[in-house]
Amino acid sequence: MDHTKEIHTRLLQVISNLRNIGTYAKLSASGFMDLHVDILHKNGNVWRISIAHNYKSGGDVIPDPDMEVTVDFASGIAQAETFQDTYVYKKANNVRSRNEMNEFLFI
Repeated sequence: MDHTKEIHTRLLQVISNLRNIGTYAKLSASGFMDLHVDILHKNGNVWRISIAHNYKSGGDVIPDPDMEVTVDFASGIAQAETFQDTYVYKKANNVRSRNEMNEFLFI
């Protein structure tokens, strides 16, 4: 199922100031891990961002998870491009893998 419009809506609910972020922001909410937002690339209304929860272990920063997402403000859609955590790195290189990552974003 295509959740790209819903993902866009939810993303803007969580990161309401997304269009005003220069290059990086850290969002905090009581009871949750901080959400790190990096603006990786801007091309007009289409942006590539990274959203991540991170923790430290032995001095290393560990993603839990870190996802790259393409956000199209004009079309009102957002979709996953990559996913990584401690154990795996996945790239959306076909419809099935993108749909799996979009499902994760949608929950």
